[in-house]
Amino acid sequence: MKKITLLILLISLVVLNSNAQEFMRSTLGVSGSSTTITSNYKSYVIQQSVGQTSVIGNFKSNGIMARQGFIQPPLYSSKVIPEETNLEAIIYPNPLNNQLNISFKEPIKAPVFIRVFDLLGRSVFVKQVKATQQLSIDLSFLASAQYLFIAKTGHKQFKANLIKQ
Repeated sequence: MKKITLLILLISLVVLNSNAQEFMRSTLGVSGSSTTITSNYKSYVIQQSVGQTSVIGNFKSNGIMARQGFIQPPLYSSKVIPEETNLEAIIYPNPLNNQLNISFKEPIKAPVFIRVFDLLGRSVFVKQVKATQQLSIDLSFLASAQYLFIAKTGHKQFKANLIKQ
């Protein structure tokens, strides 16, 4: 009886382990890509990324889950609602001397949050203005350099590169 129980347990473990992995991931090469291969009527996704030299995926132990790697495992969603998040606007002049003008191409109904970042990612200008179709901001205090301009209103945002002369 013990031998039969042990044999059933061993067969169960072999069957469970043979079906345990559905995705294979790889980080070979230097350019990053993914491909799907089929083997024994099962599809496997192979992914690679630049600089990834370690194991990737989810690891769970004692109720704690850790995610590791540049390529994160797919997140599953029951429903995706496509929504436009780009804010249509024009900034001028660019390159600028002192004043930057912003003209929005769509109706603005919420306050506008303006941020300017230098190329090191430091915030150099922050301002909130009431809802308006056109505005002008003074950036005369900025040094001559390249900057990232971001305007957000509601759930939409506009991004542009600025050059200060």
